[in-house]
Amino acid sequence: MTNDSNDYSMHHMQNSIEENQVAALDDFIDQLERFGIGCFGVDPKRLSIVKTNAVFNTFVGIDGDELVGMPLKQLLPEMEISGIADAIESLIDGRESKFVRTLYVQRNGKHQRWGRVTFVRWGERDQGDEIVVATAVDVTESVRAEQEREQTLQRMEMAQRHSQVGCWELVKGATTGWWSRQLFEMFGLSPNQSPPSFGQFLELVHPEDREKVVNAHKTELVLQNSMEVEFRRNPDIGEMRWFRAKVKCIERGGEVIWFGTTQDISERQQIESALISSEKLYREIVESAAEGISVVDVDGNIVKTNQVAANMFGYEPEELVGVGIFDLIGESSKQSLASNFKKRADGVSEATEYRVKHRDGHEVWVLVSSRPLYDDLGDFCGTRNTVINITHRKLAEEMTRKAEIAKAKLEMLSDRERSVFTLVVAGQMNKVIAKRLDVSEKTVERHRSNVMKKLGVKGIAELVRIALEAESVQR
Repeated sequence: MTNDSNDYSMHHMQNSIEENQVAALDDFIDQLERFGIGCFGVDPKRLSIVKTNAVFNTFVGIDGDELVGMPLKQLLPEMEISGIADAIESLIDGRESKFVRTLYVQRNGKHQRWGRVTFVRWGERDQGDEIVVATAVDVTESVRAEQEREQTLQRMEMAQRHSQVGCWELVKGATTGWWSRQLFEMFGLSPNQSPPSFGQFLELVHPEDREKVVNAHKTELVLQNSMEVEFRRNPDIGEMRWFRAKVKCIERGGEVIWFGTTQDISERQQIESALISSEKLYREIVESAAEGISVVDVDGNIVKTNQVAANMFGYEPEELVGVGIFDLIGESSKQSLASNFKKRADGVSEATEYRVKHRDGHEVWVLVSSRPLYDDLGDFCGTRNTVINITHRKLAEEMTRKAEIAKAKLEMLSDRERSVFTLVVAGQMNKVIAKRLDVSEKTVERHRSNVMKKLGVKGIAELVRIALEAESVQR
């Protein structure tokens, strides 16, 4: 065999090997497509795309013919800062067998999609025919979820800085831990001093609440479990303050740690106490706030009712049998009831809110889900009603309405007026406020007068009411 024919045979064999490798690569990329995995090939020298499958084309939103020959950095804007070029070189020279990056893919000039891209070498080393093959999995939703989580955490941290929440940590077995600056201030302590021991902390707790704090301290929390305890500050420190401590057991650096937050809930306690006092008339309703059932005949008379429904009206079930529902309804709801009862006769089922009369004379709000009943001949013969006491919800809605009004009023105040308002509500005298804000007493008096005018009040009691109402909308 001549040298020429030998050279031809070797060249033909090399071409056959290359063709087989290309065919194998095409088959590999097509197989990934059948499994729904995006894939593309990269020329490691030119760092350009040489092959793609349909799944990858759909992922990036670009036609395959347009992708072939496209520089990798045009598709992956993060290429330089992610060190992809160096990593590809490490694949070719054998230093690495694969590498993975989470990258955003540029579509129409916008960063719209994120993919987890795995790069591997295809072909034998030192043959000069290596291609880098990459698979791309769409992780856009998980990346966006993580970004939203980080944004939420940042917002929470900002909110905590502006709220009355203190943080603390205690390593299991230690006598003292770490306190945040806010927590020191909440207990009237200097942030410059060392955190108190548990025994010293108990002295800061109201004597009547120390036992439950001790019992909580003795609780054996397992990892990731949590508990809550509410207690009052020792009145010897100053005005009465209510706190809620939330404690969670975590592990960090091989140590078991109690991590807690302590929130000042004094304003909430004052509002709830006022609400409880105003609801003494509703004691029967509170004690029987479960679902009631009643059946009413075609003339609107009660045929039967359960104990729960009877309790809502202040009667025993047998006392209500034969009583007309219009005799129990509040005047403001009678017209609505008449219209709705007619709808039942027409076959309409619906839920409606009514004011009804309790036996002792006060009004109760109920939600009545009513459906028509028919006899064996298919004629309308009455209604079956499910009755739920919604008095508390209505009271809460009214509180929320008042809170929104109060909050809107406070938004009319300037920052300085808001500061003066807060200190006045806290019971501070003008002289103390002036020193606290580093202004003159006349300035405080002027701001105080402006606050009164803007809020339309004449006394401190009304200011406190507005403060409490505004605070309730934030919970």
